[in-house]
Amino acid sequence: MIRDHRETGSVEGLYREYFERSTQRAESNGHSPPAGQASERTDAEVIEKARAERGGKFDRLWNGDTSDYGYDHSDADDGFVHKLWPYTQDEEQIRRIHAASGLHRADKSGRRYEYLQYSIERARENTSWFYEWESPTLSLNGNGRPSSQRPVPIGVGTVGRKLKVVRLGEVEQPGPRRYVVEDLIPAGYPTLWHGDGGVAKSMLALSLGVSVAGDGAAWLGRAVEHAPVLYLDFELEAGEQARRVWQLCRGAGLKEPPADLFYLSAVGHATRDALQAALRACEEYAAALLIVDSLGPALQGDAEAARDVIGFYRASMDPFRALGVAVLIIDHQARLQAGESYQRKGAFGSVYKANLARSVIQAEATERSEGALSLRIRQKKHNFGPLVDPFGVKLSFSEEAVSVEALELEATDLAEEATLTAPERIKLALQDGPLYPSEIAETTGMPTKTVKNSLTGLRKHGVVEPTGEKENREEKVRIIVPTSLSLKGDGTRDDSARPLSADAPVGVSQLSELKERREAKAGETPAIRTEDVRSMLSKPPSWLQDQMAHCRRQGSPAGQLKALAASVAADLCGDVMRCAEILPEVEAFMTHDVGCDCEACG
Repeated sequence: MIRDHRETGSVEGLYREYFERSTQRAESNGHSPPAGQASERTDAEVIEKARAERGGKFDRLWNGDTSDYGYDHSDADDGFVHKLWPYTQDEEQIRRIHAASGLHRADKSGRRYEYLQYSIERARENTSWFYEWESPTLSLNGNGRPSSQRPVPIGVGTVGRKLKVVRLGEVEQPGPRRYVVEDLIPAGYPTLWHGDGGVAKSMLALSLGVSVAGDGAAWLGRAVEHAPVLYLDFELEAGEQARRVWQLCRGAGLKEPPADLFYLSAVGHATRDALQAALRACEEYAAALLIVDSLGPALQGDAEAARDVIGFYRASMDPFRALGVAVLIIDHQARLQAGESYQRKGAFGSVYKANLARSVIQAEATERSEGALSLRIRQKKHNFGPLVDPFGVKLSFSEEAVSVEALELEATDLAEEATLTAPERIKLALQDGPLYPSEIAETTGMPTKTVKNSLTGLRKHGVVEPTGEKENREEKVRIIVPTSLSLKGDGTRDDSARPLSADAPVGVSQLSELKERREAKAGETPAIRTEDVRSMLSKPPSWLQDQMAHCRRQGSPAGQLKALAASVAADLCGDVMRCAEILPEVEAFMTHDVGCDCEACG
């Protein structure tokens, strides 16, 4: 059940605690002099300190290198001012230093006084930390050296909240963990969604918002917790997003957008004002999900500076967490460089973007065609449970409608996923037939040495075997255990030698013997009897015992039950695609009480 924030009291206390206090501290912290005050430091001192900054970004700007800003000279000028502002707030000094740098252009800042003014105003508003210069009366720390001169964060900390130590045993036991979207977006916590430009992150987020705010059963096959949603947009305005939401609703067969889907454009407004308005709206409309599109303009600081990112999460995201609102943050990732893996790319900038999110999701385009876009969605971090298996999404575009549908990934697609273990990826790659180690490495994207080391373990435990074919000092291998069974565990168990359940065919006691019998009966499609399913679950073989125990430890979620049903179907009839036929029996066995007289248990 979604908590109605209107019953929790006024949200004004959260404003005062998170927003007003941080502003007061910024105005009275002692490090930021009033605008127009002359700096006590020489130009040379400021330049030296800024160029010594870790990462060398300012140093490259000083030398006229605009590559960090996509070779956009105006963006580089803006970044130069933002990089300087923590060290000096003297506007004339900033202009002199810029004029002495490799970025200076006579027809821009050299002729137009107002050229840098916009950047100066933005830097004044956005900058959240300032360098603490050593003063003439600075005391030493006892060893003859000055005290630390690390930048001092502003608006970061407890912001007035009273610290209190409690006994965990006396804390009221919480109920089951809630998710706005099953296993992907935990209720009340931030989730980061990143990917390249052009992978429809905003469109998918809006589609998700329609599902949560509407009355549909699921979003891309995952259960949703219905509640009001607020879309906070830092990039577009209401007209364009209204066009998109109507297209999505037509594509989903809806007559109109859900009444509980709310929108707020922050274009042209200060971030702090926009977030305050969003917090008020979440309180007023009892929203359970806030979608922030996107983090770059919302942050308005240095995305690569850990303190700016931490400060944003603490000052801007914590108020929503305190209100019990989940926040889906859309972000971009750095450009892919030659030799880099897309899967290993994170959100652009500081690692704290992902570190402070409880779930991290990446979107990757896999196929583009006229009017259609196919994506792969992978969860890269989940603090509260196992990672969701990667899944596919297809968007179909027309002027009138945009449809969004889930796609099942093929085994070869899953073999490329770095979120799976090396043995799992190798077994998936071998599903379509024998391969050489170098071919497996090419298919999975893993180093050949890793493939060979994993194959050694898989051969030892009877999961794969050589075919006898050799080429260039390599030997081709094939999978012995059916893929659906070999994926249990990490592939290092000798499943082929394990005894089967008591109801296995007469004369068959091991998995290898069952495989031979199935091969001899190729072409047959045996019926799956309910009593066979129940018997197998009541007296499971060793490999199935492990999977059932894991499923119970996870609370028997839908995804684990489907995987369990697929394993049983593969064992009973050799066809994982028939798992849907036995899913009710599997679900009843795993989740219903003994003595249940429902239809599935009857």
